[in-house]
Parts: sequence; C-alpha cells; structure tokens
Amino acid sequence: MSHRVTTKTEITDKELATAALKQAGFTFDERGTTLTITSGELRNAAINLQTGDVTGDSDYGHRASAFGALRQFYSEQKYKRELARNGGYVESRNVDKEGNIILMAAIS
Repeated sequence: MSHRVTTKTEITDKELATAALKQAGFTFDERGTTLTITSGELRNAAINLQTGDVTGDSDYGHRASAFGALRQFYSEQKYKRELARNGGYVESRNVDKEGNIILMAAIS
C-alpha cells in the first residue's frame, strides 16, 4: 500500500539543492520553489524550497533513509560555497569506507 511520506530537511537553497541533486545523479524538474525528482530511489519526491519539506511516495522508495546521500551532497555544496566566499577552495575530496566525505581545503 502506498503512503505519502514527508521528511523535514534544511534543503531550502535552490542553487545548492540543484547542485546536490546533480551530484547525487538525480534528474529533476524545477517549478517555482519546488524541485521534483524524476529519477532514482527518490523519484516523484518534491522538495519545497520554502520549508525544506520533501514529500514523496513509499511505493517509489521514499524513506527517510534515502536522503543520506542527498543531505550529504547538499552539506558539501553549502561548505564549498562558504569556503569560496572566504577565498578558499577544495584541494582534494575523498570518501572513506564509511561513506564520509573528506574535503581538504585551502585559503588563497
């Protein structure tokens, strides 16, 4: 049986959200303040950029656990933007065996 699922997130910045979706390999449609994911295990989920709520359907695999990579990529994009604002850049990016993203940064 299909269930509507809403997950609260802090994904509210359109530029960071679209970069994170691309990095995660999801395709999506943009409509105003809503991004609708059109591929992957979050297919048919909609991100409300005003509230950060992500609403989807359990039949398409929409579960809170499916957001790990998307949240991680969003956080990475947020960090990179803040780093760039402060004159820095990422020198290297590695992912450890637990899936943690490790960024080595420098300030120019």
